[in-house]
Amino acid sequence: MATMNASEVTVGSALTTGAIFIAPEGTTLPANAEAQLGNAFKLLGFTSDSGVQIAESSSTESIRAWEGRLEVFHVRTEYTESVAFMPIQCNADVAKLTWGDDMVDVDATSGAILAKHHGAMLKPVVIVIETAPRDGIIKRYCGTFQLTERGEITLDGTQSDGRQLTFNSIPDSNGVTMYEHTAYTDED
Repeated sequence: MATMNASEVTVGSALTTGAIFIAPEGTTLPANAEAQLGNAFKLLGFTSDSGVQIAESSSTESIRAWEGRLEVFHVRTEYTESVAFMPIQCNADVAKLTWGDDMVDVDATSGAILAKHHGAMLKPVVIVIETAPRDGIIKRYCGTFQLTERGEITLDGTQSDGRQLTFNSIPDSNGVTMYEHTAYTDED
């Protein structure tokens, strides 16, 4: 049985060295919260101060008995897990995540970026989100996701040009939609 322990209360704070890493689909997920990320993982850059939203959504259908019209069983008909965040750094990696590798051209000399907007579905990616919820604790959220929604951009001279990106999970062969690792890095 759990006991009251304030040192186990956490807040989803980003690491100051970066928090969201992206790799191509099929990249091996880290096995724990402290494992080194492989070279395939790219740091995405700054994220808006609204942070990362992780959400689960499900639907069920009730099976009712004729006798008494009672609910006697429930069947899950849908389940998804999603992550959403707003990259606010303007770079080729963010453009490719938003529009796809083949829809972004980067000039080798000047670094200028051309992103071609379209409505096609993009290839899934592996996402790792690293947080430091309190001193001595590291959390890592990892999974394979596919971009399902691009939010609006507000061009009013007071906000970043970032747009909210929402990704839906793609379950692995075990039906797992995301792995949440927690490591305690020092003893108190």
